[in-house]
Amino acid sequence: MLLIVGCVASAAPNFYVFIPFYILQGAAQTGLFLVIFIMGTELVGPSYRMFAGFVIHAFYAIGYMTLAGLSYGIGNWRYIELVITVPVVLFVPYIWLLPESIRWLLSNHKEEEAKRIIRKVAAANHVEISEELLEDLTKLDEKSETETKGRKYTIIDLCRPGIICLSLNVWFNWLVNAMLYYGLSLGTGNLGGDPYINFCIAGAVEIPACIMCILILNPLGRRRPLCVIMVIGGAACIATGFIELIPLKITLAMIGKFCITSSYTIIYLMAAEVFPTVVRNIGIGVSSMCARIGGMLAPQILELNRIWGPLPLIVFGGLAIFSGTLALLLPETSGKPLPQTLEDVIGTEKRKAKYRGIKMKDCS
Repeated sequence: MLLIVGCVASAAPNFYVFIPFYILQGAAQTGLFLVIFIMGTELVGPSYRMFAGFVIHAFYAIGYMTLAGLSYGIGNWRYIELVITVPVVLFVPYIWLLPESIRWLLSNHKEEEAKRIIRKVAAANHVEISEELLEDLTKLDEKSETETKGRKYTIIDLCRPGIICLSLNVWFNWLVNAMLYYGLSLGTGNLGGDPYINFCIAGAVEIPACIMCILILNPLGRRRPLCVIMVIGGAACIATGFIELIPLKITLAMIGKFCITSSYTIIYLMAAEVFPTVVRNIGIGVSSMCARIGGMLAPQILELNRIWGPLPLIVFGGLAIFSGTLALLLPETSGKPLPQTLEDVIGTEKRKAKYRGIKMKDCS
């Protein structure tokens, strides 16, 4: 889909043909990125999950910087569109090269296919795996099997008591992170200096942001770093609005971009870790939809500079600080196994609520 609509968009004879295909291109790219991110986190164990997620984002940053160079060198938007579209031909062999997610297969009761993939993985890693261990690995417990068998899950399942607050918190965090990410990316041209260089720098800061997250998230967890990074990023955005000196203004804006890139990658990872397997695609899909809403709001908020120059950055910064504070209410997921069923999440939330009630009673 991405290949076809991208090529059509590059050859569009007028604006009315271009827009619908450009929208379809955006939808295809978003779907592609989400699926590959989910697969990247589901195909590895807990100790490698964070590394896999952030390496994906690091390559995203490399693409970001490459786009700045291509735009500068090519100039014509039609050729740029074509050059960034044609490489998706390389994804076709993935049909044969990539294994299906074992977690997805198990949640859909396709145990035999899951066993086949596990045997193949074990052979590739020169590991012997007994049939008894294979049975243990691919067997759901009775409660999970009863809950998932023959059942179709929808977004309504993410709005059930016990999980709705978690869902809304994750979705709001995605909205704010995307709003700031695209707002700061689009706003680089308003900072002064060369817009191509500013855009490239904005992409370059994403790589050290990913490296920092890889270094700190395992020892410090997910939740607290997310809060601290968003608060710092929000404060940097607000400060940028009141600085007139161009080098300092760009520096503060890039600190904000660094922080928001870090928090965006963390909330990406947390969304994959907090939503259970049976609704993980739905949960992250809705998260992405909220992110698109944030992305659409970003250029509208940038227009607020007509009212008062610093206002867009104050709005961005205030929302980042508020969203970062809310992140403290999310569960810690570092080093924990991915939840398989809704009951895994709802049961955990109920136990937490019960525990809080006991503590409150003790205090009183």
